[in-house]
Amino acid sequence: MGLDTVELVIRVEKEFDIEIPNADAARLVTVGDLHGYVVGTLRLQGRIESRDTVYEQLRDIICEQLGVKAEVVIP
Repeated sequence: MGLDTVELVIRVEKEFDIEIPNADAARLVTVGDLHGYVVGTLRLQGRIESRDTVYEQLRDIICEQLGVKAEVVIP
């Protein structure tokens, strides 16, 4: 994983108060993969409100961390 990816994973972990093991993070290739992982983890913890809300939070994090526009972030 590159530094940008590591920083993104750390930010997601902090934002959602979850832990993403390195082996799992290495398999998260797309925004959809990351979204599914976060949703699944939050469901296991009984802490999910909405898949859409999780996606919006992830999109905002990706835009801020990687400097991309929201319209280019797709699952």
